Amino acid sequence: MRLLVFVSSHCPHCPKAVTAVKDAVFQYNDYNLSYRKIRANTLEAKQISGKYDIRAYPTIIGLNDSEEPVCKIVGVPSEKKLREEIEKGLGLRKSLFSRIFGGKT
Repeated sequence: MRLLVFVSSHCPHCPKAVTAVKDAVFQYNDYNLSYRKIRANTLEAKQISGKYDIRAYPTIIGLNDSEEPVCKIVGVPSEKKLREEIEKGLGLRKSLFSRIFGGKT
């Protein structure tokens, strides 16, 4: 799983989001979790921000191995929220529906 962290140099909250993602990547190192910071107003950001509907900074997008989005967090996530989204994306956490009724969802 790969996390894309969309940030702006004028955003006072973006450094906190990057720090949270860096810490999470370290904690989930055994699962090949990685991240990439995408800076606003760069050619790369302009090319892919529309694809992931980026409208605010910071925004974190989780991509699976097929480069499909599996989560989206707008703003600075709490550690709990970030862990939940990462674990769901990695397949480590089952949904409430799955825990109640079984299955893979």
